Amino acid sequence: MTRRVGNALTLVVLAVSGVYLLVYLYRWEWNRALVAGVFFIAAEIAAVAGSVQRRLRAIEARLDSPVPSQQVLGRVQDAAPAPANRFAWLDDRMGSTNVFVPVLLGAGVILSLLATGVERLAAASATPQLERRLASRLELLALPAGGLLGPAATSAVDATRPLRLARRAFMAAVAVLGVLASVQAVDLVADATQTRSDRTPTGATELTIAVHVEGRTVGEAATAEALWVACRNTVNRAVESTPLEAIGPDTYRFTVSPALGDHARRRLTGCLEDATLDRTSAHVVAMVPVRLGGG
Repeated sequence: MTRRVGNALTLVVLAVSGVYLLVYLYRWEWNRALVAGVFFIAAEIAAVAGSVQRRLRAIEARLDSPVPSQQVLGRVQDAAPAPANRFAWLDDRMGSTNVFVPVLLGAGVILSLLATGVERLAAASATPQLERRLASRLELLALPAGGLLGPAATSAVDATRPLRLARRAFMAAVAVLGVLASVQAVDLVADATQTRSDRTPTGATELTIAVHVEGRTVGEAATAEALWVACRNTVNRAVESTPLEAIGPDTYRFTVSPALGDHARRRLTGCLEDATLDRTSAHVVAMVPVRLGGG
């Protein structure tokens, strides 16, 4: 359950950060796009790492607990060599000459008995596991049940083939739709982020911005003026502006001439709202065309 929740959160962060990355690029808000891109890459790395970890755990589980067929396991057990009698000198039929030294030492007999018990315990516990592991590895080389010329055996896998084909077709369709949507989104963002010249509309453009400075170490009027000076080069042509006029709490209005085109307005809005100054946030309240000499 915890793993599923973690995977779901990773996918949500990946999708949300990817969407906001495209949105911020479209709005020309580069600082926020960088932050969204960092979250997107981190979520992508987490998703890939989780997938690789699950695959490694599955492979490890298959290697640790092999389940070979009884036919292959029986062949391996039949081909196993006879257990070697490594302590044959303890047999009574060997005579007393071969046990001259252990009998004199005494301790040799005790140690040999202990070693015999350990050897038989190891053979009883390790040999079946080794045989099962060897049989699981050799199962890939085993002949079919009916031989090479026998009828093909029906299995449960064949019964699920239509379901697997339908699932693969669905996943392929989803992948194609995802690729097409991604191409369209990238093309839209690429077209929006290209620097281009707008047709110069007649008249002027009136901007109303709200500025907030955390801590209020400087006045909002000076901060708003600094933001406009820092972002006026995004218009991509020479413009003239009127002095900032305070029309409300932390809200200022000024007029830019000649008027700004659609592309210039989007770039200027993105620059003003992207917090290019420390501890400063700005919001473009309105950006409307006006006639020359109009208020």
